[in-house]
Amino acid sequence: MSNAYTVLWNSDRIRIARKHDLIGRSIDFLFGGPHTTQPSFIRAGVKAGEIIYPVAVRDGALHILSQIRVRAILTVDDFIAEHPDLYPPAERQGRRAFEILDLGVQLHPWLRAFNWTGSDHVLLAQSSTPFSLETVLPSEMLTRMTLRFNKIERPVSGVADGRLTTTVGLQGIHRLSFSSAWEFASLFQA
Repeated sequence: MSNAYTVLWNSDRIRIARKHDLIGRSIDFLFGGPHTTQPSFIRAGVKAGEIIYPVAVRDGALHILSQIRVRAILTVDDFIAEHPDLYPPAERQGRRAFEILDLGVQLHPWLRAFNWTGSDHVLLAQSSTPFSLETVLPSEMLTRMTLRFNKIERPVSGVADGRLTTTVGLQGIHRLSFSSAWEFASLFQA
């Protein structure tokens, strides 16, 4: 089994996704950067072929928003160049990458759900399940959910009585243990 990771989305990103009818659509890309609200896939060691699970917490439950298989990770400049539909070439003249990304959000407000804050790379999806708020990790799976840090596995902090009491233990990008990765994947099998 390939490595699998979680990345936490906050409630504001979910609200934007709802507002712009992203629910039910595939996720084609995710932005990464140096900030905890948009952490670095590169620094986390994510590679092509691995799985990303964007997650959100609501009322103590862990919602798995999608299952994404990674195709590649690009620089922001390469992503912008490959997406003239999002970032028109005429509008890019003389602007730096962060200005072009901000312009893209102005032209396409739904992009804010993906490009939350300072971005320096973009993860491209090979495949993605539809964005959904309906997939909830059962409380018994949440209770035994473990993350891998180097060769050490440890449980997610803030779990009590099958509920999350804080999101601190999920902030950033975290590699799931193999057993937790299997359990996450089992929720997406037909």
